[in-house]
Amino acid sequence: MKKTIQKQLHEFLRDVTAMGGLAASVLIILLFISSPLLIPLIVGSILTAAFVLLIRIFYFKNRPKKEEYQNFWEKIDASSFPSLHTARIVFLAVLFSVYFSNVYSTTLFTVTAALVSYSRVYLQKHDWVDVAGGIVVGVVTYFIVAKLFF
Repeated sequence: MKKTIQKQLHEFLRDVTAMGGLAASVLIILLFISSPLLIPLIVGSILTAAFVLLIRIFYFKNRPKKEEYQNFWEKIDASSFPSLHTARIVFLAVLFSVYFSNVYSTTLFTVTAALVSYSRVYLQKHDWVDVAGGIVVGVVTYFIVAKLFF
């Protein structure tokens, strides 16, 4: 019974973590194709990835489960700090919470961001410092996008 629960939790968190991935970001952008949020979403997604890339270029940190790498891009991908999944989902959560501005959607976005962040640690892709770094990147990205577009 305990193994079944652990397996289900692992599968659930593996699925949850995908909400912070590139495919989810692209899907969200496509859903807002005729919305005033389209350009802020695109710019925010690009800025989020750029900030994480720049940090990882200058600061390499192994993941909790160390990944081997053979070239520059694999090294960037193998770097743990900051969490790009967390940065993406936090940017989206803050943007949508402010845009939709109601307690129910804000709760939904906050819980989703918290679950994605937790999943990164649970799946041993990041530690809490990496997740905290991703939160900072996501919030900073939101403020830049808000300054540019709102």
